[in-house]
Amino acid sequence: MPEPTPAPSKAPGSADDPAKLAQSASLEELQRLKLAEELVHLRGERRKSGSRLAIASQVLVGYIALAGFFVNAYQSYANKQRQDEQGRIDQEKWNKEFARASQADKYRAFFETAMLATDPTNGDKRLVGYALLQEFVRDPTYERKAMVMLEESLSQELRGGPTARLDAAHRITVVAIVTALAETDDCRALQRAARSVDRVALRYARTKDEGETRDVIDTYVRRLVGRAAQVCTTLKDFQSVRRPIRDTMLKSPDLLGLNNPSEEDANILTAAILVQRCQEELAYSGASDCPDVLREYLALCTKDGGPPREERSACETVGEAVAGLPPAPAPAPGTASPIAPAR
Repeated sequence: MPEPTPAPSKAPGSADDPAKLAQSASLEELQRLKLAEELVHLRGERRKSGSRLAIASQVLVGYIALAGFFVNAYQSYANKQRQDEQGRIDQEKWNKEFARASQADKYRAFFETAMLATDPTNGDKRLVGYALLQEFVRDPTYERKAMVMLEESLSQELRGGPTARLDAAHRITVVAIVTALAETDDCRALQRAARSVDRVALRYARTKDEGETRDVIDTYVRRLVGRAAQVCTTLKDFQSVRRPIRDTMLKSPDLLGLNNPSEEDANILTAAILVQRCQEELAYSGASDCPDVLREYLALCTKDGGPPREERSACETVGEAVAGLPPAPAPAPGTASPIAPAR
């Protein structure tokens, strides 16, 4: 009796039992199945390694891009820093060059002004030079030089024969010189300028011209003493500016019109001269700084508990003049008082 033919094996499924599959399948089929499974496994491994390589490549590209971003950012920052540093160096260079050029221009202007102020043949040029020197008196760099020039020019303008009077041109130049000396904002510089009154005293010793000398001293009082009331912060500093002028009058009492005058008498006369010149000025000028001068003088008198005894009468004289002035305009909100002194 023939043996029954085994039924053909079915393709194994994912859910087939391996033991049954081994019993029902032939050796050849099992080998083919094993080979197929190995091929499937190898294909999966190949795909997996390719996928890993692709992911690694993408990650590497991302890292490279990120590194490139940071490199570009750093380069941009470094370039900006270099540009800023170069700009700062260039700015400093141009600032120094501008300052050097400005100093050179100012030095040249000072030299040209000095040439005008020392022209021995042309009085008009000298007058222009004295007026321009006012700008240099305000400059701390040229202040001392300008004042020395003005003081020497004063000596030149006051020089003359024993009986020679100052003509109108020389009087104008003397006023211009004293006015220029008073343009400083430094109280100590005013003290040095006030000592130039010795040139006036020397001329008076030669000419004995009381009227001429009194006019020049009146100019000193109006310009230098008046300016001291504005820029000096204490009564003591103000007295230091006034002292050379007052002492000159004490040494020449005929200028005061008094016999054996005291320091208090000289102080009163100095205050009276200032008040008189200011009243005359206010009578014809609407742009005078006399109200500020008189108010600041009175303010100095009220500092530190009031003036000393030798100053009281002079301060009273100024106080009476201030009482006769029109009221000072009220300052606008948020602005400084218009009579605030320059310090």
